[in-house]
Amino acid sequence: MQVTDFVVRDLYTVQNGRAKNPVYTLSEFGINSVYGSGEVNWKKTLYLNGTLRKDWFSTLSEENMGITYPSVSGSYVFSESIGDALPWISFGKIRLGYAEVGSDGDVGPYADQLFYAINANTIVNPAGTPVTVGTSGTTLPNPNLRPMRVKELEAGLELRLFNNRVGLDVAVYQKTTIDQIFSVQISDASGFLNTRINSGESYNKGLEGLITLTPIQTKNFRWDFSANTSYNVTKVEKIATTTPGERATIGTHPFNGEVRIVVGEEMGQIAGYGYATDDQGRRIFQSNGLPLRTTDFVLFGSGLPKWMGGFFNSFNYRGINLSILIDYKLGNKMLSGTNFNATRHGLHQNTLEGREEGFVIGDGVNQAGEKNTAQAAVQTYWEHLRSQQIIESVIYNAGFWKIRQVSLGYDFTKHLSANCPIKGIKLDFVASNVLVLKKWVDNIDPETVGYGVDNMIGLESPGVPTTRSMGLNLNIKF
Repeated sequence: MQVTDFVVRDLYTVQNGRAKNPVYTLSEFGINSVYGSGEVNWKKTLYLNGTLRKDWFSTLSEENMGITYPSVSGSYVFSESIGDALPWISFGKIRLGYAEVGSDGDVGPYADQLFYAINANTIVNPAGTPVTVGTSGTTLPNPNLRPMRVKELEAGLELRLFNNRVGLDVAVYQKTTIDQIFSVQISDASGFLNTRINSGESYNKGLEGLITLTPIQTKNFRWDFSANTSYNVTKVEKIATTTPGERATIGTHPFNGEVRIVVGEEMGQIAGYGYATDDQGRRIFQSNGLPLRTTDFVLFGSGLPKWMGGFFNSFNYRGINLSILIDYKLGNKMLSGTNFNATRHGLHQNTLEGREEGFVIGDGVNQAGEKNTAQAAVQTYWEHLRSQQIIESVIYNAGFWKIRQVSLGYDFTKHLSANCPIKGIKLDFVASNVLVLKKWVDNIDPETVGYGVDNMIGLESPGVPTTRSMGLNLNIKF
C-alpha cells in the first residue's frame, strides 16, 4: 500500500494517509533440478569425487531452459604415506578439480514473455481506433537467451604443521565464463530501450591463500592469527566477435560516464571523457582558459578489485578474548558522483584553487602547443568540468584498508557450578566498521557506491552513508 500526505507528523500508518494507492504484485519463478554425486577413496590416501547436475530455469524459453554441468575432483593425502618420516607434518594434501556451473543470471520472472498492460497514453490500432494498451516494460524479451555457463579448473595444496599450530591453504585457478547475460541498448524505434543477450566469453585467473598460526600458546594465554588473500583478474575474450576493442555498455552513471565490457580489457571498464593532452601528456587549454576534453570516451580502468583479503588476530587470556579483523580491497577504480557534484557547486577542496585571485590558470599548453597563460573565472572553470562531462577529475583509486570488526568479551562458564542449569555464558562487546585506515578517494567511503547491481560496478552516486555499529552479544547455553 502506497500512502502519501500524512495527517499526523511521524505517524506512518495506512489510515493516517490521505491518499492510499494499493499496489498488487505477484511473481513466480522456479528451478527444477536433478543431482547426483559419487565418491571413491583408497586407504584414506587417494580420493575421487564426481557430480552431475541438470537445472531447468522457468525464466528462459523452453528450448533453452535446461543446462547440464558436471564436476570431478581428485586429491592425494600425502601425509598418510610419509608415516613418521616427517613428524612435523600433521596433515598434507594436494588437490585438482574441474567443475561447471550454470545460471539464468537473475533475469527475473517472465523475462522471456512479451505481455501487455494498461497504458495512460493511447495508440492507434490497425482499425484507426485509439486504445490504451502498451507493453509492460522497456526490455524486449529474447527467446534465444541461454543459461550462463562457468567452467573452472583449480589446483591446491593444504598443509597443517607442528601439531596444527601452522596451517597453509593455497590454490590457483582459471575460470572461463561463456554466454554471460547482459542488458544492452537497442534502437528506440523498436518501441523498447534494451534487450538481454548472451555476451560472449571472459576468463578469470588468480590465486587464493590462507595461513593460520598459533604463535603463542600457554596455560593462560593463546594468540591465534590468520591471513587470507586473493588475486583475481577478469578479462573479456569475446562479445559478438573476438575483435580487440569491441565493446558493449552495461551501465550508465547519472553524472556522466558508463561501465563497458571491452574485448581485450579487464571486465567492468569505467569509460568517459578525459582531459585532452598533447603527445607529451600535457593538458590542452582553450583560449578562454578552459580545458579541452577528449574527442571520445576513454577507459580509466576496471571497477573490479584485483586484491581482496584480511588479517584476523584473536587473543585469549584467562577467559578474556580480544579479536580484531582488518580487511582490504585493492587494485580497482571508481567514478565518484558525489565529488563530481561537489566540484560543480564549489564544495570540493579542489575548488579552493584560484579563490583569492578570482581566476584559474590551468597547468598545460594552449592549442598552439605553447605554455597556457589564459585565465578562466573560478566558478566557470570548475563548472566546466561537469558541463563538459570530464570525469577524469573524479576518477579515484577505490582501494581501502579497514578495521572491520573489534570484539572484546569474557567467558563466565568457569564460574558456574556443576549443578547450574546454565552450561555456558559469554558476553561480548562488538563494534563493526570501526575505522578506515587508508583510502584514496575524498569525502566518501569507497564501499558506499549507491548501487546494488553488478553492471554498475565502480560507479558511485550519493547513497546511504556507511554506519558504525556497536553492541553487546550475550550467549547462554543450557
